[in-house]
Amino acid sequence: MILLFILACFFMYKQAKKLVIRNVDTNLGVKIVLLSDLHFDTVLVNHYKIIEKVYEANPEVIAITGDLCSKMKYFHRVEEFLRILSNRVSCPILITLGNHDNKIFDKKECGKEDYIKRLHKIAKNIYVLENSAFVYKNWLFGGLEDFRSNDSDCEMLTKQWKEEAEINNKKFVLLTHNPDMVLNLNKSIAPEILLAGHTHGGQMRVPFNIEFALLKKDILPKKKIYYGMQEYNGIKMYITSGIGCSALPFRFRSVAEIAVIQ
Repeated sequence: MILLFILACFFMYKQAKKLVIRNVDTNLGVKIVLLSDLHFDTVLVNHYKIIEKVYEANPEVIAITGDLCSKMKYFHRVEEFLRILSNRVSCPILITLGNHDNKIFDKKECGKEDYIKRLHKIAKNIYVLENSAFVYKNWLFGGLEDFRSNDSDCEMLTKQWKEEAEINNKKFVLLTHNPDMVLNLNKSIAPEILLAGHTHGGQMRVPFNIEFALLKKDILPKKKIYYGMQEYNGIKMYITSGIGCSALPFRFRSVAEIAVIQ
């Protein structure tokens, strides 16, 4: 039994180091490379491999939907990754923050404003969208704060961005970390698509949805909505499995991915 356990752990560890490119056809008209949950505290996927795969995808926009790291002592890894990435691509890099980023603020290791300033200083093409929007050609990207630390009226913000996009004849794309944010929205203010991460595609997908049924506070995964193209309340969304791991450096029936949305 001990040998089987060791072999199972080794297999799941190897799985956590795999990386795939996932092409997602949405007829959006813009190529977005979606990264999420990089977890530079514990990530097993090689940083340079991620950057080269992103470069090869030739994106028009890069979206990183949160969970860069959960402790400031690992922030230098975030800086190194984003500095190299921004040197390889000239397109906008749009970042939203996740619940693990917010742990840094909760522990008072760094204030949120200082954290965002440090991200902006890395490169001129980095934009942190914390309840703010960014316009790229014919698309308006709105970025909402994490669902769990939601102190703002995200429904009102989304409504404003939707109206602004319609007035200016632009398509509206919504970025956020936790797909549960869709619970705060309704069809009348729906973006073309909502892009999110957080769930890791299950990370360790065991039978009967046990991970989400027993261990997680998240709402949509309990409804078996935790990965891929989904629709809820009339809102289309893509939930990526992300790159890194949380808690344990293992994956089972869930592979790290770079999602290419176009």
